[in-house]
Amino acid sequence: MKTFWHFRPEYVRDFVCDGSKCDAHCCGNNWNIFVDADTHAKYSQVKPPCVAEEILSHMTFNDERGEYLVTLDEHGVCPFLTDKNLCRLQLTYGEQFLSRTCATYPRRTFDFGKFFEQSLTLSCPVAAKMILLRDAPIKFEFVELSEREHSHGGKIDIAPVCTTEGFAERMPEIQAAMISILQRRTLSIDGRLIVLGFFLDKLDEITSNVFDDDALTKLIAAYESKEFLSRHVPRMLASVSFDEEKFAELILELLVGLYGETFRDVDKKFFKPFLETLGIIPDEKNQVFVTKIADNYRRLATERKLFTARRANFMENFLVNELFLTCFPWKFQASAAKNFGVFVAEYKLFELLVFAAARKNFGEDFLLDLTVWFTRQSEHDDGFAQIIFDSVSEDIFDSFEALLDA
Repeated sequence: MKTFWHFRPEYVRDFVCDGSKCDAHCCGNNWNIFVDADTHAKYSQVKPPCVAEEILSHMTFNDERGEYLVTLDEHGVCPFLTDKNLCRLQLTYGEQFLSRTCATYPRRTFDFGKFFEQSLTLSCPVAAKMILLRDAPIKFEFVELSEREHSHGGKIDIAPVCTTEGFAERMPEIQAAMISILQRRTLSIDGRLIVLGFFLDKLDEITSNVFDDDALTKLIAAYESKEFLSRHVPRMLASVSFDEEKFAELILELLVGLYGETFRDVDKKFFKPFLETLGIIPDEKNQVFVTKIADNYRRLATERKLFTARRANFMENFLVNELFLTCFPWKFQASAAKNFGVFVAEYKLFELLVFAAARKNFGEDFLLDLTVWFTRQSEHDDGFAQIIFDSVSEDIFDSFEALLDA
């Protein structure tokens, strides 16, 4: 029997899709639900023909994707969802009648040639709760899976990953080193991100020309050495000078790019506390001043640090999952430095949203809803990712100065 090796967080084995736990969030929240051609063909063969006709009447072909898009009802709900938040097609015809999208979500799998990586996206509320609210650090495992477990009953949704030649088989070691940095709980979250930046700066040197396997081994060993880190981390942190005005400029640039200068289209539920907290309120001339935002951010320094210390595990789990889920720093076809800038800028935007919500005393449910919404924006809105990509520097040390307070 053919088997496949998966490198994955341990939480993947515990995940079970259950619409009753999240009100079928992905089936009833105006989400795009795609049906692959093979599954569509199965629906067309259902007997009697009038039933097949009824099923297919809820789908239209999408030229851009080359798949069929389910037409949602007037409430944004999948027409195949039952009152008990279960799939009518699966109940009637079996799991093999689920489309590739429905069978695999919220799992994301990448093909590294000799092995695969799989994790869960935080756009699923059940996954978000399982991942973010744990106190213990996320652990990872190598497991051998059967064909059925690997392909979810033949519904394979796998993306290939292109890295420097020789890198793919060493990716788990590189990721383990980066995750170890992000889980170093003796440092603040910003401190961990700074150390990660120094690691990536060296990694960029190793991969910029011919891949140097020996140099990579030494780099990973150094950053896993407690002696190395205790000696060099204080110097790393001391070398970083945070500039509140550069930070305010970048945040304002991101907001203008994402929502326009009037911020009229900003999602009020999640962004209103954020805008109020930073004082990003246009005056009567529709002007917002960077110096005012920087002053407000500076004034909140102590409160912010207390908050991130209190919510450190939540933020750590968000970062670790995002790092693994996106194959960081190879999410974008750009340098590790550019990927680092995007990674940190997205995180800082998320951190501020959570911080502002916490100041308003919103509870865990709101924070999880915010996470689901933010993840959906960053994963499915190409404009969102592109605006952040275009706004950040190609230089890791510029990103330190504009985003991270050591």
